[in-house]
Amino acid sequence: MSDVALEYDNPFWRFSTKLYRLETVEMSCIYLQDHQGVMVNHLLFSCWLSTQNVCYSQDWAQQVEPIIGWHNQFVVPLRKQRRHLKAMAQAEPRLQEMREHLLEAEMIAEQHEQALLYLMYALKKGVQNCTDRTTALRNNMAFVLKDAKMTKIATDELANLLALVVDEEIARQLAAEF
Repeated sequence: MSDVALEYDNPFWRFSTKLYRLETVEMSCIYLQDHQGVMVNHLLFSCWLSTQNVCYSQDWAQQVEPIIGWHNQFVVPLRKQRRHLKAMAQAEPRLQEMREHLLEAEMIAEQHEQALLYLMYALKKGVQNCTDRTTALRNNMAFVLKDAKMTKIATDELANLLALVVDEEIARQLAAEF
């Protein structure tokens, strides 16, 4: 992947930042991340792919391994450090500044992760065309949620997010499948 230039301001990045700005989306994503172990960038990527009628192919899990490695090595530690500083930063302005720098670094790491995911799409690695948006979303969510033990709250949060990609009734049905 290093021989190909990454596109940081790509259609997926614009989709996810626009979507994430919605308060309900941010809250749903953070809930699913913190309580279900869902990787938010992969959740958003799965939604975006669905809008393109694209779904993961059989080799997606293998293809995405280096990106998951990036996520675990850079994104997760930055997030943990930033969150750990929250209480201390309220009492110490210099630590608040440090926390803000960590947030900026975390956002750069997240954008890099999204650029890597978009590159996979552009190179058609681990993805394939799907018959329709709903089928694509079902297929993609099966990968993203494969390890999640969905609670009622998590199912509702997922349905709220999916309703921005497909009809609300279909979103609720899909969320209930997981």
